[in-house]
Amino acid sequence: RSHIWQYINELKRREAITMFLTTHYMDEAENCDRIAIIDHGKIQALDTPAASRAGPVLHCPSVRGPLARAGGARMIFHGYYADVPADEVDRFVRSQELGRLVTVGEDGTPHVGLYPFVVSGDLVELHIVREDEQAADLRARPRCVFEVDEVLAVIPSYWVHPEYAGAATAYHRTTIFECLGSVSEEPEAVAAQQLRLLAKHQQEGGFRSLAVGDPLYAGHLARLAALGLQVLRRRVKFKLGQNRPVETRRRVIAELRKRGRPNDARAADALEWTIARSTSPST
Repeated sequence: RSHIWQYINELKRREAITMFLTTHYMDEAENCDRIAIIDHGKIQALDTPAASRAGPVLHCPSVRGPLARAGGARMIFHGYYADVPADEVDRFVRSQELGRLVTVGEDGTPHVGLYPFVVSGDLVELHIVREDEQAADLRARPRCVFEVDEVLAVIPSYWVHPEYAGAATAYHRTTIFECLGSVSEEPEAVAAQQLRLLAKHQQEGGFRSLAVGDPLYAGHLARLAALGLQVLRRRVKFKLGQNRPVETRRRVIAELRKRGRPNDARAADALEWTIARSTSPST
């Protein structure tokens, strides 16, 4: 390959011509003056290698690596995993207690934190220590991702196919929110958010009402910041065997109930849900 590239670069210099090169290797694409990312016959991005590396990642089925760049981005998720009614997605998100916040540091390093949260409309709320690196990230770079997921089960290949090892898989429900984050250190905002979080996560009460000026909470409110994540886009992946025939799913359900690991019953129920949807006259 190196000899070919030497020839191409020499030809370009000597003849002053424009050449088109197709490649699946991103290290080769970096030798070009401009890079076009093509997915399913359409140009998704067109820029220099340096700009492509600096841009956000484009999730499309045929593109991998840091040169994949946003611009008409398409989800990596198959349609049958993303075909979930909005009210079912809302129910799932509200039923979960923790979510992952992903921010980007000054040097481009991703930072990940796991937090209790509450959702109201298109706003995801959580709290964080003011000095946390993710608070600093959001003050400088408000674009972020918040992921809510439920890991259900990993199954062996022979439940699906007697020989093909590639049939081994995992089942999960995942919702990804692309957001713009804001950080507030105002004690009133932090206290109000704390009450909303407690209303979800400690509905039974058992605490003194949280108020600004109460000495019991003075130190608490001085240490925390309230994060508000305004949702720009929501992506869904309920990976529950929808790519398999109903009879195969029923066989997997039976094996899950027989195996009996802690989350296997929930995984079996989730697969039952996909069958009920696929056989319902309204779907």
